[in-house]
Amino acid sequence: MTVDRRGFLAVLGGASLTWPRTLAALAGELQEGGAPDDELFWGFVRGQFSIPADRIYLNNGTLGPSPRVVVDAVAEHVRRVASTFPPGVAWDDLKGSVAGLLGGDASGYVFPRNTTEAMSFVAHGLELGPGDDVVTTDHEHIGGLEAWRLVERRRGVSLTVAALPVASPSPDALLESVWSAVGPRTRVVSVSHMTFTTGTLFPVTELAGRCAERGVILVVDGAHPPGMLDIDLSSVGGDFYASSPHKWLLAPQGTGLLYLAAPWRETLWPTLASGGWDDTSLGAHRFNHLGTFDESRLAGLLSAVEFVQALQMPRVEARVRYLRGLLETGLAQVPGVTIFSPADESSKGAMVSFAVDGLESISLQRHLAAVANVRTRVIGEYGYGWMRLSTHVYNTPAEIERVLDLVSEAARNGVGA
Repeated sequence: MTVDRRGFLAVLGGASLTWPRTLAALAGELQEGGAPDDELFWGFVRGQFSIPADRIYLNNGTLGPSPRVVVDAVAEHVRRVASTFPPGVAWDDLKGSVAGLLGGDASGYVFPRNTTEAMSFVAHGLELGPGDDVVTTDHEHIGGLEAWRLVERRRGVSLTVAALPVASPSPDALLESVWSAVGPRTRVVSVSHMTFTTGTLFPVTELAGRCAERGVILVVDGAHPPGMLDIDLSSVGGDFYASSPHKWLLAPQGTGLLYLAAPWRETLWPTLASGGWDDTSLGAHRFNHLGTFDESRLAGLLSAVEFVQALQMPRVEARVRYLRGLLETGLAQVPGVTIFSPADESSKGAMVSFAVDGLESISLQRHLAAVANVRTRVIGEYGYGWMRLSTHVYNTPAEIERVLDLVSEAARNGVGA
């Protein structure tokens, strides 16, 4: 690594809204170091977070802890507004930075509060009615599913739920499980780019091609891949892509993202109407007209995106996959553990779901929290009852080893009353 690490730390730790510019100047020099197992580098990155030393946080799939520079950006914006300066959103900077990280056309980005709101914008903005069918799956988060259930009840749309294979053997198996549910009445296919249940990466690009040929609208719940995987939305495909930067992009709570393919920027009906809702010359930006809202979250989102850009997404993806690999390999060696995440490496990311024979996951969750301050997620939805662990850049192999030891011990001896 060519830049002095303490100098880099000083820049990252500076509580100033101008820090991204300074960091960007240094980012070009950060060409060495940052290999998946470079613990000096990643220990340095861990130091940018406020996570307590005794906390093992493995629930980034629910909410990602923001680095201090993001917290500082939010606080500085709040102080500015409290000092009676106009808030203002640097829309071009925000859209340009997000597009620089995630790809796609900057003018196609909209910033609701979360994936749930983004999915509702889409479901309620499409002209659907009796005779139309929406295909979804039995691994969708409520934030991506309930909008379609509401449309089903209110407008008479039918909802077809495809069953995804668990511990899917291949991307083709995933693709066919959904495509077999598509029929002549299908208007919309709505799937997760990565399932929250098992961390399975769906072959969305292939599905997008089939949908385009059939004239079917593809809506992607992309809550997880942005900030976890090095993706390009211009090549992912589909008509709509919704996400929650407060997860893997480490942005503040209340930051969502919706990307609209070009044809929909002038034709999708707004769900929330404010000034300019009917000005189609604004394109997708019509959906950013939300009235008065907390713009500090967008200052935090911009800071989070530039923080991840400084780390470089290929390095981030390699690190989180490396840690997930350590975790999954270790779990597979524990007698009594069944892993429900995909078998094919190309379908994996940074989450792994599993269960221990004879032990309820909720009991294991409480045990891990009590004995080692471990934060986890139990997938209780659909009656699955699995434990899900997520790995991110602030985690360490030592934390993974500690959790594996605890799971192994619990599998042998139980967790008590």
